[in-house]
Amino acid sequence: MSERLVIRLGQAAEDACFWLVWSEQEQEIIASGQLSHVDELSSLTERAGHRPVDILIPASTITLTSVELPEGNQRQAIKALPFMLEENLAQDVDELHFVVGKAQGTHLPVGVVAHEQMQTWLAWLTEAELTIQRIVPDCLALPLEECHWAAMKFDGEYLLRTGVSSGMALAEGWIATALPYLLTQTDTDEPVTVATYTELALAGTDLRQQPLELPMLTLAKGLATAPFDLLSGLYKPKREYSKYLSLWGNTAILFGVLFILALINKGLNIYQMDAKAQQFKAQTETIYKQVVPGSSRVVNVRTQLDGYLRSLQGNSSGSSQFFSMLAGIKPAFSQVEELKPTTLRFDAARNELRMQVTAESYGQIEKFKEIVSRSYTLDAGAMNSTDSAVTSTLTIKVK
Repeated sequence: MSERLVIRLGQAAEDACFWLVWSEQEQEIIASGQLSHVDELSSLTERAGHRPVDILIPASTITLTSVELPEGNQRQAIKALPFMLEENLAQDVDELHFVVGKAQGTHLPVGVVAHEQMQTWLAWLTEAELTIQRIVPDCLALPLEECHWAAMKFDGEYLLRTGVSSGMALAEGWIATALPYLLTQTDTDEPVTVATYTELALAGTDLRQQPLELPMLTLAKGLATAPFDLLSGLYKPKREYSKYLSLWGNTAILFGVLFILALINKGLNIYQMDAKAQQFKAQTETIYKQVVPGSSRVVNVRTQLDGYLRSLQGNSSGSSQFFSMLAGIKPAFSQVEELKPTTLRFDAARNELRMQVTAESYGQIEKFKEIVSRSYTLDAGAMNSTDSAVTSTLTIKVK
């Protein structure tokens, strides 16, 4: 069927929901509207009919990031994704749903959303008797149109897609602060081209104006090619066996077969779950010993890992100070273009920015330190030299 119902949910029950029925064949809007509250979702049940239903969720509810996989045994590394990312996540990894996109070489895009949020959305849709096909972050439904980025103002926010599998939502008050930093993270020497779907002003970019359409229409058109579907893993839809049961002519035989299959399936599930649990426990302990130096005895992985993380992690609040410090050291990066940061970490509890940098010579690092020291207190670690580069670790604090 060429007609689809697209619904954009909010984060909380009191947030507005937007919807649109789109005909791909006719390339036209059949109907559209806005619901003031999630309780009104049931009004779309009849409108959905036999149409496929796709769901968009706010980019602000999901973390879009990426990891570099080792060249060998990438499949095993993907299983360890929660452990690879947990240092940068505010929640316990057991509380999070991880979704992976298509790997580009050793580069693997990852989406992370809370199980609680996923279950809330699915509960709303179940209560409204809506059967859905996929759930996609709204920023990744913005068509790039052969540009580096895509942007659109929607529901009081800027939706910004910064790559095939990356993007975010920014409040209007944050755009002026965040945009300069985001531009420094691009890997192109050319001006960043942006496909814009509303009239926007993004300083430092090359805007490519697209047709001004209803925002939900733009998202509906791009949704089909989005790289992520949150209905995976634990939330992957179960096969609809009811479509095949009609092949049985005798109702009594049908129920008898179903009963036997249910018993067999139950037994197999228990056996497989027990085997997988033992396998997962062994893998978890092996990964823990690799990640935590000096650990030889594992009693309770979660408790021991929580203790280790608390010893490493600082307070993750203070994003305003973080962006302020990035803006403050931007002139130093501009004047020493050969120097690049390889790692970056902000400790809000200490109000300090720690980063590892690489340059072509000692002089470039010294020049960078001299510029930054004009505005901040700077502590530098030892400089290490290789055949092609010089590296050092810098700690920057507010004076």
